[in-house]
Amino acid sequence: MNISKRTGVLLSTATLLLGFGGAATAAQAAPAPAPAAALACSTSNATSPKTASVDGIFIELRYSTSSRCAWGRITHADPGDKVWVDRSSNGGSSWEGPLGMTTVQTGSDTHTPAYNDAGYKMRACAWNDTTTNIRCTGWY
Repeated sequence: MNISKRTGVLLSTATLLLGFGGAATAAQAAPAPAPAAALACSTSNATSPKTASVDGIFIELRYSTSSRCAWGRITHADPGDKVWVDRSSNGGSSWEGPLGMTTVQTGSDTHTPAYNDAGYKMRACAWNDTTTNIRCTGWY
């Protein structure tokens, strides 16, 4: 990717986060590439250790005990609503994200890709496109 495109992507992402009222810096706003280990993630044996809701949208941090991977899922959502995950190596004092931001295209649910969470705490977040309200699960 050339420098001008990369700069545009970073600025667009930073603008998106600031428009959401997020406190992430530009360095935090750029989604990091998924680690190679994320490709080996399995969604089998999944649980939802953390949940939240925003304006009736149900947010789940899903976790696979067999592959140590986590992802975000929203249900009871509308097209345009978004879900993503954040990850932190210091318990949430700072974080990397949004990772895997996914928008409901049709129907009422969607999920992010799964990410290896070895050495990280993870949380799932959702944005209601009608009210612009954001809510995140607790860290797990």
